Amino acid sequence: MARSIHPIVVGTAGHIDHGKSSLVKALTGIDPDRLKEEKERGLTIDLGFARLKLADGRWLGLVDVPGHERFVRNMVAGCTGLDLAMLVVAADDGVMPQTIEHVDIIDLLQVRGGLIVLTKIDMVDPALADMAVDEVKKLVRGTVLQDAEVVRVSSLTGEGIPELKQKLETLALQVEPRTAHGPFRMPIQRVFSLPGIGTVVTGIPMTGSVRPGDEVEILPLGEKAKVRGIHAYGGKVDEAVAGHSTALSMPEAKESGVHRGMVVGEPGAFAAGDAVDIDLVMTRRSPHLVHRAPIRFHTGTVEVRGQLLLLDRDHAGPGDSIVARVELDEDVCCAHNDRFLLRLQNPAQTVGGGKVLRLSKSGRYRRKDLGLELVGILAAGDKPEARLLHELEQAGPEGRTVDDLSRAIEASDATVVETLARMPEVELHQKAMRAFLRSHATAGETELLQSVDRMLQKRAAAASVKRAAIRTTKTLPQSLIEHVFDRLQAAGRVRTGRQGQVLFLERLRPLPADQQKKFDQLVTECETRGFRPPELHELVAVIGLDGDALGSLLDRAQDEGKIDKVGDHYYGASIVKRVMRAIRKNCLLHAEVLDIPSLRDGLDTSRKYLSPLLEYVDALGLTVLRGGVRRLLPSSDANRELAAEGG
Repeated sequence: MARSIHPIVVGTAGHIDHGKSSLVKALTGIDPDRLKEEKERGLTIDLGFARLKLADGRWLGLVDVPGHERFVRNMVAGCTGLDLAMLVVAADDGVMPQTIEHVDIIDLLQVRGGLIVLTKIDMVDPALADMAVDEVKKLVRGTVLQDAEVVRVSSLTGEGIPELKQKLETLALQVEPRTAHGPFRMPIQRVFSLPGIGTVVTGIPMTGSVRPGDEVEILPLGEKAKVRGIHAYGGKVDEAVAGHSTALSMPEAKESGVHRGMVVGEPGAFAAGDAVDIDLVMTRRSPHLVHRAPIRFHTGTVEVRGQLLLLDRDHAGPGDSIVARVELDEDVCCAHNDRFLLRLQNPAQTVGGGKVLRLSKSGRYRRKDLGLELVGILAAGDKPEARLLHELEQAGPEGRTVDDLSRAIEASDATVVETLARMPEVELHQKAMRAFLRSHATAGETELLQSVDRMLQKRAAAASVKRAAIRTTKTLPQSLIEHVFDRLQAAGRVRTGRQGQVLFLERLRPLPADQQKKFDQLVTECETRGFRPPELHELVAVIGLDGDALGSLLDRAQDEGKIDKVGDHYYGASIVKRVMRAIRKNCLLHAEVLDIPSLRDGLDTSRKYLSPLLEYVDALGLTVLRGGVRRLLPSSDANRELAAEGG
């Protein structure tokens, strides 16, 4: 059954009593008026659905819409999922008010083509029918129906119906079906409950596909439910795909909380918001609108009241093409490039439409800045590279996570990562899965290195700083700092050291001869003093330097791994290594528990020096102090390294 559906949907449009429902019945044998009131009054109130069998055996979906001006909201709910339209005009009436509005709606929604069907030709002479054709051809000039063929029919006598079927089939086969790729999304047209089945929702999927057993999310409710069964065109199917009318059985969904206008989608793939940024085209018949004009916003199957925010002007009039924002009274779910309509709240009149640029939450904004941002989104077009580039330009040095970018361009994380990899102007921080413009990363690297230079200005020989100190830099976002660190490390320009130090290898350039001499004296003094290290004033006397000059050489000796600072004292690196070997050996002799008296005697040192040494070795991970007892950590990296050395 799934293979016998052609995923194209055709809808009717036109003035009340011009024969839309009768035409659908003549084509399909199905009366699309399902409501009791519709049958009693002979008036289409809500959407009707039928199916037409094509010559190749596949089914084509038809949606019949109401023509009365009071039910335009229902008409729009049916039109947003259409691929083709049949503009129905009665030969005895010609163009009427709703004919005009429906043409505006079809054009603003950019329905991909259609036919003009002149009905009731059995009721007029050919000359009058010709006049009606001339009227409607003039009306559709410059719209998506400009080149539409005119087919003359009578639903009563059947004249022209076979020709209409043939032309409709030819046109439907020429239209490329909507993509079944990407996340599933279906605006809800109807909700009802069936005995033994529970809640059923119907609609026309816009993207993706869904199968029985799949979990979906109902937005903007945020509730999740499982699809238990799928029907389409009178039969059970094993998959619903974009472009054909679908009924989803979802017993877990509460019928009372689900209604037309909501969206069924892949969980986590879509968002809801009450601010919609739009590319708006005003109709030729629109009145002038002011900033914050009250409007009705239609997209998918939803109608919501709100305000139109003009960003680069205070008035918008007939034929204007602008970017704008609509702030709504409640959340909706829509996506980039969705078509929409704007209608006045009073009187109810279609004034414009276009495509959605972005969905977000309402909040503070600057009209001019937001307008420029939307112009940028519009200029980026639909190419994912251009859209990602725009998003990253707007994000600035903060960058954007892959998850944020996926939502912004309505694509999967995998697609975003793949696209970013093709963009030489972008870098992806793999650990954080966050993207940055390469220009921001390069500028951030320069600024970070300059910050390090300033921090070490008084200790020019030093080559390392504590990473935590760089984290306090206020001029760079933390996310960019993390990326720059990993970038430098991958390039072999920095190395992480003990106690949170980061070593900048390019700063380890050779020291001037006089400094090198004092540096060597410093290291020798620390080494020769063994387990009773020199006091700072003793180093000053030996080296002949103090203050920042001495501190600079002490930092450099640590950076080169030749001395270690333990508490307030400086030890030769080999001395600390001997201490670690002695501690390990002592622990192994005492069931992995350190015997401090024997260690102190073996090192010939005092408690004044031993206590800081023991704490330092704890920090290196060789031992741990628990319950007043210091124990060896056999599984530690430090222990394994000593064991490998034979220590």
